[in-house]
Amino acid sequence: MPALEIPKKYERGFVLIRSFTDTDFEQILKILGAATPASEPSDILPSLRTHLPDFPADDVQKFLDTIYSLYMYRSHADAPIDEFVADLSEAIRHSANKDLQTADPAELALLGSRLKSLLGVRPLSILSKAHGLRTDFANIFSDAKVISDIRPIWDGAVTNPPEGVVITQTLKLEYSSIDGSEELYLYLDKDDIALLISVLTRAQEKIATLESLSGTGWMKILD
Repeated sequence: MPALEIPKKYERGFVLIRSFTDTDFEQILKILGAATPASEPSDILPSLRTHLPDFPADDVQKFLDTIYSLYMYRSHADAPIDEFVADLSEAIRHSANKDLQTADPAELALLGSRLKSLLGVRPLSILSKAHGLRTDFANIFSDAKVISDIRPIWDGAVTNPPEGVVITQTLKLEYSSIDGSEELYLYLDKDDIALLISVLTRAQEKIATLESLSGTGWMKILD
């Protein structure tokens, strides 16, 4: 079995990489190379569509998504380009997708050469390194919810109405860890909620200040 498998949603992107003419491919490299490290796919897409008029817009989008996914995956795996490209070529050789699969040495050589060129685009390489550093944590936040409960209090027979109730708040945190998806439940009182709001508001203010400094040339922020 190959060292990795290409997700179905990116298979079309690999087919396109192999099908581009040399002229198309050179133009693609120029466009990607002219991007900034903070560029999102949506920033690059219009230029690619303009210079690839013979390809449906959906295909251009799939190609671009494939390229970004390769950078993100390689950043996470921290694999050398040659090794990564060899694994991708092996995955294509064993693919069940007839449009993608090939064992032809010339086609695999062309694809390998183009993948190396695409993975050597400096702005995207910087972006992938920034992404790797930004997510290099043991636990990564996924979602949050506050669950409110009313808990009745009895002081005697439970066949009688309760003496009163208490209202509780539980903070449910969902996060990803090395073991997969995890959940954490924490009791909160009014003071805890006020403290969380204060801490998060302060975090937003810090971000706004740092983002404003990036506009003055103090530093460059890579989202």
